[in-house]
Amino acid sequence: MKEVFVSHSTVDKDKANMAVDYLEKHGISCFIAPRDIEGGLSYAKALVNALDSCNLVLFIASEHSNHSDHVLNEIGIIFDRKLPILPVFVEEFELNDDLRYYIGRKQRVLATDNDFATYLPSILSMAEDLLPKKVKPVIPQAEETDNTARQHTKTVFEYLPDRGIMINPEDHQRNVSFRTDTLTNMMGGIFEKVVDITTDEEAAAEIFFSSGYVSGKNFADRINSHWDMGSSIDDVRRKLNKWCEFDSAVGWGKFSVNIDYDEEADSLTGTLRISEAFLVDKANKRKICAFIRGYCTGVMETLLGSVKVELTCKACPLKSHFKNTCEFEITVKED
Repeated sequence: MKEVFVSHSTVDKDKANMAVDYLEKHGISCFIAPRDIEGGLSYAKALVNALDSCNLVLFIASEHSNHSDHVLNEIGIIFDRKLPILPVFVEEFELNDDLRYYIGRKQRVLATDNDFATYLPSILSMAEDLLPKKVKPVIPQAEETDNTARQHTKTVFEYLPDRGIMINPEDHQRNVSFRTDTLTNMMGGIFEKVVDITTDEEAAAEIFFSSGYVSGKNFADRINSHWDMGSSIDDVRRKLNKWCEFDSAVGWGKFSVNIDYDEEADSLTGTLRISEAFLVDKANKRKICAFIRGYCTGVMETLLGSVKVELTCKACPLKSHFKNTCEFEITVKED
């Protein structure tokens, strides 16, 4: 089932396809002809089936669609089914009587200049407002032995079954999941190959640290762009706590951070703990967890801004069979 049915004249197919690409990039599935016409179905039947299952119609309104009997038939079916419709006017023209009746008073996007791409965010925003809110999937927990039901835990991602992908609803980007042993073996294999090339395990760990550092900075840049906070010490604490909440919620382990700021000395210290970090190779003792230290360093430097962060390992699961918590001492120095 597609969420959005796109009605357009063939003359306007380029703009229609641009809208479809943008909406689908942001997690909204679309039906557009002829791309989604299944083999063996008549054109008319395929369109009717799509309209029966969609939740919103995106109508590319132009002088061409204004005079298209094919488009008018679609709009008539849409009206009969009482589907919400979002008209996007790509040029100025006088609506014919039928279209004026169907969409004359509808909320619309006016995209009448030459740069159609600049209107895509507005189309996305209005489509999201008109579509039913998605329900996040629930992961059922095993029943307790005393028959006390556990509270179900919602994932932070939305699964789109028609596309087979998971979307982060906060930034509409695609995410994937791995078994931890699969990822550990994959990263461990890369680590061993780097050791073979460099003949130096510490050099391999430094490469993993650098890779994690870049990943952490990129992630923190997205945090800064989505979480509108200031730069005071309290704002920094809120940012760090939101980061810990997010990475804990996606299964990276239980993150917690505590920082102390000495206003007189203008210095900051603290502790970062990660319980059950997902990338620890206790079986083979490969130092792939250097990626996590680099990642956390990159995140913290970016969130703190214009400072150099050093994370010194104080507790490591690789050094004990009975500990599962990574603990780092945080020290910060001005560049």
